[in-house]
Amino acid sequence: MSLESGRKVGLAASLIEIITPVIMVIAVVFFIWSLLSVISAAASGSSPTLPNFSSIFFVVLILAGILTFIGIILFIVAMHRLSQYYNEPGIFKNVLYGFILNIIGTVAVTATEFVLILISTGSTSQTTTVATVATTGITTQFILEFLAVLAVGFVLGIISAVLYMRAFNMLAEKSGDGSFRTAGLLYLLGTVLTIVFVGGLLTWIAWIFAAIGFNSLKPKEPQPPLLPPPP
Repeated sequence: MSLESGRKVGLAASLIEIITPVIMVIAVVFFIWSLLSVISAAASGSSPTLPNFSSIFFVVLILAGILTFIGIILFIVAMHRLSQYYNEPGIFKNVLYGFILNIIGTVAVTATEFVLILISTGSTSQTTTVATVATTGITTQFILEFLAVLAVGFVLGIISAVLYMRAFNMLAEKSGDGSFRTAGLLYLLGTVLTIVFVGGLLTWIAWIFAAIGFNSLKPKEPQPPLLPPPP
């Protein structure tokens, strides 16, 4: 497997992961601006109408999610090719296991939260004629279960980020490019700090370092021939 193919695919994947969040932020800003325009129009007494951008906003979010998923798939393909080029299976295995954990965590958390919401809604509707204490107890239990599921998803995300960091470190060791090591560290820190809303920025910067690393990959230096021992 050639280095050039893995380098190009990895660079394309990194650029997708860099550009997509920017598009989403721009879409959110314009959507908030459209809502403020509606509120301002309502306050001035005119009949407010939500601009057509509201429907475009949700389409952009869906397309951005699909594009992000495509970028991750391309990243896995690139790491597979580079693991073959450098003869280091751990580069691909760590990324693959991290990706699988992300999928499992996302599906499990989404499905569990959906079931909890259905159960809580049904239980609340059945206890509307009971004392307020019972309803409060159900609400508290739902919040605790909701947070517990989110905590499990958060732990799975951290484990996945550790695997990604290990893959980046292996690639940095084999290629001699420290940008990958920085990308792995920032990716892990970004995942850990997601709860304080700083993680997204660190993860975005991590992909910038990954793009720099992929762009600067060079072929391995040819090994000098072994000289025969002196007589």
